[in-house]
Parts: sequence; structure tokens; C-alpha cells
Amino acid sequence: MSDSASVAPAPAGLAVPGSLPSGYRPALNGVRALAVWLVVLGHWTLLPFPVGEMGRLTFFVLSGYLISGIAWKQGLYQGPARRWWGPLRTFYARRVLRIIPPYYAALALGALLPLATLREYPGWFLLPASNLLFYRLQRWGEGVGHFWTMAVDEQFYLLWPLLLAVVGRRTAAFLAVAVASLLFRIWWGTHQGSGFVLVLLPASLDLFALGAVLKLVERRPAVQRWAQGRWACLAWATWVAFWFATHLTNAHGLWLLLYPTVGSGAAFLTLNWVLSLPARPAAGQRPSLLLHPALQWLGQRSYGCYLYHLMLPVLYQRVVYRLFAGAGTRAELLGPLPTALLLTPVLLLITAASWRWMEAPLDRLKHRLSYTSTSTVS
Repeated sequence: MSDSASVAPAPAGLAVPGSLPSGYRPALNGVRALAVWLVVLGHWTLLPFPVGEMGRLTFFVLSGYLISGIAWKQGLYQGPARRWWGPLRTFYARRVLRIIPPYYAALALGALLPLATLREYPGWFLLPASNLLFYRLQRWGEGVGHFWTMAVDEQFYLLWPLLLAVVGRRTAAFLAVAVASLLFRIWWGTHQGSGFVLVLLPASLDLFALGAVLKLVERRPAVQRWAQGRWACLAWATWVAFWFATHLTNAHGLWLLLYPTVGSGAAFLTLNWVLSLPARPAAGQRPSLLLHPALQWLGQRSYGCYLYHLMLPVLYQRVVYRLFAGAGTRAELLGPLPTALLLTPVLLLITAASWRWMEAPLDRLKHRLSYTSTSTVS
């Protein structure tokens, strides 16, 4: 199986009406929900069209937007280094609390199943550096192929704040990073001939960089004029047309090298539109679908959905092969529709348990780590 999406951390929780924190964008939870379930269904149904990539591209751009925003809002790089080391340390501590314990819990479950790749190469997942492992092996692991995006995301969290310290808030600098990432994909893919170039962090930097650009320019009038759903739909339609054109002409290499660039533009326009939506619709105004309670619930728990979704088909396949001897029966039960129908409630239950007993308590603990108090002490 291949991967598709990286999951950005969910916010602290759904705000109750009348107490929305400043800057909170609940529509982003709806984006997370749709993006992660595009990935899930893409993996479970093995569709010929890479719907899951739409989720992955969106999540990476969203990560660039959110992490850059946190760094700039908290003033990580204001003043001499001895003064911004405190907030930077707090940033890393909060990331670790939110992401690492659930990740290791998923690894523990994978080891209990057991999953062959995880059992054979445990160190690469503990680091985490599974993206480098898959590049080395030139294949995906059993039930853990999706972990490469989490490895890329965590490498991004580690390095991006340091890059921000160098380039500051210059839009041109981030556009240069995006161009460099595209050139890296083209050069590496051409000279190394590897279809796995996309699992390397430099190959995704244009997505993160475009998220930072969005954070810098989102309030400009010229950008706000593009904050409309029709432009986002048109951008994704262009991305789909690019896929068909490259595959009908057997230009698969061109697709591999350039589709993140086209998709990052579509994700940029999508998030630009979503960020323009009001946190609460005005009286008499119909609320956006992204604000639906079901999508808000799923978006808040999107990380758990992503962690466990690719392990479940492996377990399901083993159960079917153990209980049913007939090849015809096995083929029917392992078809796309039965797989999706049977595994969806299981994934939702696991995700709900992960949120209630692990992620939500960790989230509350994370928010006890104050940037203000840390920077004062430091």
C-alpha cells in the first residue's frame, strides 16, 4: 500500500458558542476531516485516481501555515538568541506532547499485530525516520506505509523554526524555498530515477513554504479577492486534468515530479477560501458545511484516524483468511465496499478512545506550557 496524507495537529478542542478564542478557525477542523477521510478511503478502496493525495497536499500546506503562524505570533525570534530560546524550547515541548505519545501507542499496536516491516526495522520508526527507510527499500511497509508523512512532518517541525530564524518574514524567501524544492524533485528524480523521491523532506518543502506564504499574505486585499470556493474548485479541477493528461500520455514521471506543485496551488486557494469563512455565521446566514458538528468531531480526531487507518485492513485481511476458506467469499469480503463499511465504525471507535484517554489529556497538558511564562523564565 502507498501513503497519502499527513495530519496536522488538531486544536485544543471545540470552543463553546460565545467563547471562541481569538484567531480560532473552526472551519479548519472541517478541512482536516475531509482531508483525512480522502486518505482513508483512498487506501481502503485502492481507487485508481489518487484522491488521498488531495488530503496529503492540503495537510502539508496547512502545516506550513499553522507552524509559521505559531512561530511569528509567539515572537520566537525577537531579540537576542538567549531570549528566544525559551519560546523555541516550549514550541518543541508542545509538539512532542501532542504528537509523539499517540504515535508510539500506534507503533505499540502495530508491534502486537505484528506488522512485518515494523518488526524487522523498529529503529527507523522509533526515531522516526520511516520515510528514509521506504526510500532505501523502494517499497511500502505492511500497514505502516502511511507513517512516512508523519516522519516528514516531524522532521519539518524540527527544522522549520530554525529556517524561520534565518529567512524571517520575507515572502520572496519562502517562494525561493518552494522553487528550490521543485528543482530538487526534478533533479533528484531525473538523476536518481527514483519514484520515492517524494518521501524525502526537501521534496515537500514547497508545500510547507506555500503555507508560510499564505500566512504572510492572507490579509492582503488582492489575496482576499481570490478567497472564493469557485477558485479552489477550479484549481483542483486543473490538478485532476493534469493527472488525466499525464496518464493518458504515459508521462507518469512528469506527474510524479510536478503534481505537488500544481496541488500546492490548489491547496493554497482552498485554505485561503476556508480561512475567509466566519467562525460563526451571521443571523440568518446558512453555516458552511465545514462547520457541521460531524465534521468538527472528525476533524478534531483526525490524527487518530490517520495513525490507525492503514493497520486495520491488514488485521481485517488476516481475520477473513482465518475464518473463511473459500476464495470467492474472501474476495467478496475484501472488496472495497465491504472493507469501507466494516472498518469505518471500528476506526471511529479506536479514534474516539485515543482522543478521550490519550490525546485530549495530552492536549490539556500541552496548553499548560505557556510561551509567556517560559520566555520570562528564560
